[in-house]
Amino acid sequence: MLGLILVFVYCIGCHIDFIANRLIFHPDKDPIEDWDVVDDSVVYKSSKEVRFQNSRQQTLVGRYFDYTKISSGDTARGSILYCHGNGGNISYLTDWAFQLSRNLRCNVLFFDYAGYGASEGEPTASGILDDGRAARNWLAEHDGIPNDDVIVYGQSLGGSVAVDIAAKDGARALIVESSFTSLVDMGQLILPFLPARWLLREQLASVDKISQFHNPVFISHGHADQTIPFSQGQHLFNAANEPKTFYVPPSGYDYHSAPHCKEHRQQLRTLIDSLQKNSGKEDQDAVK
Repeated sequence: MLGLILVFVYCIGCHIDFIANRLIFHPDKDPIEDWDVVDDSVVYKSSKEVRFQNSRQQTLVGRYFDYTKISSGDTARGSILYCHGNGGNISYLTDWAFQLSRNLRCNVLFFDYAGYGASEGEPTASGILDDGRAARNWLAEHDGIPNDDVIVYGQSLGGSVAVDIAAKDGARALIVESSFTSLVDMGQLILPFLPARWLLREQLASVDKISQFHNPVFISHGHADQTIPFSQGQHLFNAANEPKTFYVPPSGYDYHSAPHCKEHRQQLRTLIDSLQKNSGKEDQDAVK
């Protein structure tokens, strides 16, 4: 009997990444909108499709929102890289990205991981981290800023990408929304009989990485989240360094992938304002 159990565990272990990928990633190749349609709306006029390559020489597709076009010339207050969750593709997020750019007065790049939308390849746990860095590199070069001056923002699965980039490479600020502590912790919820800690090669352990980041952190998580437990958002916040903020959306806006309420938008604007003030102080110190 023990022999059969060991054989079963071995077989599972050999295919754990395949199984994990099927459980984690739900890419949609088909856009819900036609990017090529000529549209006079400000959403399309203020954005453009961009393409860049990851380290595996796969072409990834994103969309860049230029705040100066949204605001008719006002200067952007920062550059945000938005890393989306495990489903759909960026065509689902057009209006969201536009609103994010307008509300926070920042340039915004959102992109599809390998295998999502028009991006080449297939998604993997380690691959999405590489994809995130390729997107960050493009944004920094395009906006003429250092890599670590990009604000990284991740929702759900994208939170693990944002944390990895911020922790290892630095960032101006880190925003994490409705994300998990690690794939291991999520695996224990979904498949409690599997020893995920010993089988997963890339564990996306945000809770272990986030302590390496020392700039402002903003984490939000709702009580009604049925996808990722609220407690994981709390644990992630507890592991982060100051300065940090934990925001709990009110009822009706506290489920997974909920739209932002007015207070949530204001909280994020306050974060961006604080970055502006800190940047001004650093410039004065440099002159001295």
